[in-house]
Amino acid sequence: MSTYICLDCDSPGDGNCPVCHGLGKMPGENIHGMLGGHGDELSCASCSGSGECQKCEGSGVIEVGGEG
Repeated sequence: MSTYICLDCDSPGDGNCPVCHGLGKMPGENIHGMLGGHGDELSCASCSGSGECQKCEGSGVIEVGGEG
């Protein structure tokens, strides 16, 4: 099995979500005043608030191949 740097990460191989840049929150998105919010930021829809790249699960590498 081979491993490759994940190119879907925020910066290739860093393991961070490319949408929220590893914060787990949507930058600039604030629900203050909306739906009775109290200024809380919205969780990132791409990573569900984990801050991790979903393709490599935050490891920064992808395993390719398998037993053959």
